[in-house]
Amino acid sequence: MALTIQDIKKTIIAGENEDAVAIAGTLINRGVKPEEIIVHGVTKAMEYLDKKCTIRDFCLLELMLAGRAAMDVIDCLYAEGTAKDDLLFDTDPYPRKKIILGTIKGDIHEIGRNIFSMVMRSHGYQVIDMGKDVDPADLVMTAMDNQADFIGISSLITTTIPHVREVRRLAEDKGFRAVKIIAGGAALQQSNPEYLNVDHVADTAFDGLHYIRSI
Repeated sequence: MALTIQDIKKTIIAGENEDAVAIAGTLINRGVKPEEIIVHGVTKAMEYLDKKCTIRDFCLLELMLAGRAAMDVIDCLYAEGTAKDDLLFDTDPYPRKKIILGTIKGDIHEIGRNIFSMVMRSHGYQVIDMGKDVDPADLVMTAMDNQADFIGISSLITTTIPHVREVRRLAEDKGFRAVKIIAGGAALQQSNPEYLNVDHVADTAFDGLHYIRSI
């Protein structure tokens, strides 16, 4: 039986990254457009996982494996010679916006940030990922230099909260008041936006996506 984009969706949800990549390669060789694979395969898998995030038996490991599979598929599509921005352009009905993303200074955890980055990219948003242990001033300057719409801050460690709070102050000191700041990660989810000096605290990567879509 011939493989279809639905098989991409199923293998991503199952976290079977090697199978997902192999199917993506087969579909590309058959002439299926990368945009179709992203919209009807990768994004549909993410939408399924989005709904599952509200179910009590949701498993973080399951999301991590699915996220890896989705990113491997996207990397496979990039390897076919299509530029990232061209590949992801217009795959989402919402206007494309730019996000500066980083794990804040004092924290080197990356899984949550990587999942959020993958979700946003798969929905057509521009993401500049600055990595881990990022100084608040570097986040703000990069956001200003790129005229970003959002700054995304990730952290799993409560001792980083002063650095999180500093991002807004630095942005305002530079006159960069239009940028929206979103925070996520176990340590930050225990606080409210007012205390963290941010616009939104995301419970999940998908909650962050929904907030950004609402702006």
